[in-house]
Formats: sequence, C-alpha cells, structure tokens
Amino acid sequence: MKICKQAFNVQVIDGIGTVRVCGWAGYYLIGNLRDNTMHEVFNSEAAKHFRQTLLDGTYDYCNEENCPYMANGILDTQIIDVDEMPEYPDTIGLAYDRRCNYHCTCCISRCDDKPDPIVQKKVEDEIRKALPYVKVFNANGLGEFFVSESMMRLVSEWNPDNMGELEFGLETNGSLFNEANWEKIKNIRNAYLKVFVTIHSFDEAAYQYLSGTKMKIDNMIKNLHFMKKLREEGAIRFLEIAMVMQERNFRTLPDFVERCLNEFGADKVRIRRFLPEKAMDEDMEWFFDIRNPLHPYHQEYLEVMKHPILQHPKVFIWTGDHLSNRGELPSKANYRVMKRLFLTDQIGEKLSKYLIGRGCSSIILYAITDIAAALLRVLKDQPIEIKFIYDRNTRLTEWNGLEVRKPLHKNLTDTAEPLLVTLVARHNEMEEFLRHQGFGGEILCLDEILKEIG
Repeated sequence: MKICKQAFNVQVIDGIGTVRVCGWAGYYLIGNLRDNTMHEVFNSEAAKHFRQTLLDGTYDYCNEENCPYMANGILDTQIIDVDEMPEYPDTIGLAYDRRCNYHCTCCISRCDDKPDPIVQKKVEDEIRKALPYVKVFNANGLGEFFVSESMMRLVSEWNPDNMGELEFGLETNGSLFNEANWEKIKNIRNAYLKVFVTIHSFDEAAYQYLSGTKMKIDNMIKNLHFMKKLREEGAIRFLEIAMVMQERNFRTLPDFVERCLNEFGADKVRIRRFLPEKAMDEDMEWFFDIRNPLHPYHQEYLEVMKHPILQHPKVFIWTGDHLSNRGELPSKANYRVMKRLFLTDQIGEKLSKYLIGRGCSSIILYAITDIAAALLRVLKDQPIEIKFIYDRNTRLTEWNGLEVRKPLHKNLTDTAEPLLVTLVARHNEMEEFLRHQGFGGEILCLDEILKEIG
C-alpha cells in the first residue's frame, strides 16, 4: 500500500505528552503519554483514522499551505510503499517541553511553564520504550531544545548499537548552540545528524524584534561559525539555515541567503512564509504577511523574489510561488459587514428573502466567528434553516444551539446545501480550501450578498 511517510511519524507536543502525527496537519491529536503507552497511542482509533485519510488520498487533515511537499507539488517524493503498518513509530519528534528563550512574532507555540516532573518522567519513559524501533529522532519543533533539561537528558542517553544507520534532526534557534551545550549531547554525532537553524535576520534590530530577544546578533554569528566547523569535521552531516519571511526582513532576503551559503556553509537555505496563527492581533498578523497581493509592500516583495540567488539549487522556497490568499485587512472587512448587518433596516427579512429567492431555504455556516453570531441574531424567526456550522479549528461540538462539524472530505462531498462563509476577509482562501476538500455545492459570499441587498 502506498502512503505518505508521515504516517509513521509522531510528535510529542506538550507537558502531558499529547501526540500528533504530523505538524503540517495542524493539531490532529491521537492521544497522550500521561494516560497511555506509546504503543496504545500509535495504534489508537484516532491514529488509524488519520492514516486512512492518507491511504484514501483525501488528506482531510493536511493543509496544502503548511505542507512544503504539497505547496511545491512534490508530495510524490514522500509517498512510500509498505506491506503493513508497524506497531511503533519509526520517527519520533520531541516537543513536549515548549519553553523557549525567544518570543518570536511568528510563533504561538512558545510556553514559559516548566513541565510537571512526575508527568515529564512518564513521558520520558514512554519515549524510551519506543526508541529501539526509531529510525529518525527529532527535537524540538515547538520550543528551544537547549532550554529543556529533560530533552537534553533523553537525547544524551540515546546510543543504540546501529546508531550509524539512524538519523537525528535537531531544530533550534541557534542562540544556545555553543561548545558547552554541544558537549552534553555530542553522542548524536554518531548518527546522521541534521541541524535546522531558524534565524530571522542578520540585521540586529530586525533579529531582536522578530525573535523577541535582547541577545546580540554577534552571539548568533559565533554559534553559526561553530556549527560550520562541526559541519566541516563531519559531526553535522547536513546544515540548514531558515528564516520566516515577513514584513520586517523580506528586503534583506538576498543578502541573508548569500551569507548562509558562503559564510556559514549551509547545505540548504529554507525560506518559510509567515503564517498568521493568532500570535498577535489579527490585523498585525495581516501586515506581517507580505505575500498577500493586497499588502502595501507586495509589489516590492515580488521584485525581491526575482533576485537570481533565490534560484540557487540550495535555496528552498517553502510555498513555491504560491501567494497568500488572505484578503483585505480583517478589521476593515468585519466592520463593513457588521455595520450592514446591524444598521440596515429589516436586514433579517431582506437577507432571508434574498436567500430564498436564490433557492437557499436552508444553509450551512462556515466558521465560528462574531459575524456568524450576528447572522444567527438577524435571521432569528426568519424562514431560513441554518442546519449546522462547519469549523476546522475548534474542539466544540455545539455552538449557539448549532451542531459543529469538521469540514472533512467525506462530510463536504456529502453536503448539498449552500455554505455561507463568515470569515469575510478570508472568503477566497476558504473557498479554495473547500473546493480542494471536495465540496461541489454553492459557496455564498456574505460581503457580496449584503452589497446587493444594501
């Protein structure tokens, strides 16, 4: 059977050992190691369901913009042929201690709370049990590895007999990757060691602002030269330097790439896109996303992306040439729609009449938002049936008297009623997602409807 290799992956992501399969599939959870064994979690019904979506090719929980293989049209490079599913994962990612010495503008996963020591020991023990089956070991995708005594201890103990055949992937912000900390975990040099360092800029002001740190860039430069030395000695087998491209650093992208390649000897330079994930006010996040064609600096961004060095074979653009489809400034769009909903005379009656005139006597809302709540109010007592609401980013099963469902491939292909999107500014993005997930029905644009009846 053919399946994406992420099916054999688990990432332990928080203080109770919560486990997800793939970081690019968001927060689809399959269990936790506080209450279960690794074997039970990996073979849970939730895990089997996730793998079935990969086997079926529906990829219900995968996000095309998050996944670099989908975004660049190279998903086939991740598809492998297997006879049967293993009993244990062959890839384990450590992210259960999410503390970090940075507070990056682009990150919502950071945490300052130290894990409970009893729960932490249980999590460590369950990971140890699975390590004999592991081919790829990773740390830390959601915090800073060198801040976590627990993770450093676990990694320092890792010495399987066939370590030369195994891979270790170390994700770090690089600020603590110095000789003293290297000595504590240098056993990993016996595996095929890959190091992934994220540095937002070599300009000190931008570096400090985007990383939320007061550290001097000279400290990072020193650590990068140390990593380069380890790469030249063969202790590090692959060195990737990454940046998250945003409003504050995109202009220096060509210089950033040039230094990574020529001064620090990177095997790959990875350019990630800024993904709004509610790490700050949504309007602020909108301004950080310069891939959005409506951004005031977007044309300047397009010119920067034409620089020849970005065509270098060692440069990897995470989203390929995909642009952001997030629409206009959220507060502007939301204000316009809310104003029409509450200041238009007899708006409930007019909206109901319009929808029925289009043959939409029953509809389904898409996304739990303030605008969705406003719609429920203005359509109350009107002859329009709102059957339920779809939302992919909530754990709620009921909201304001409506059933909440996940917009999975099977659900959407079985849905006949029109969908009314309440994420007004992001309507185009949501429509693209729904079509990709197999919805073939009518998608109603609330903003356009209100313009017509206003």
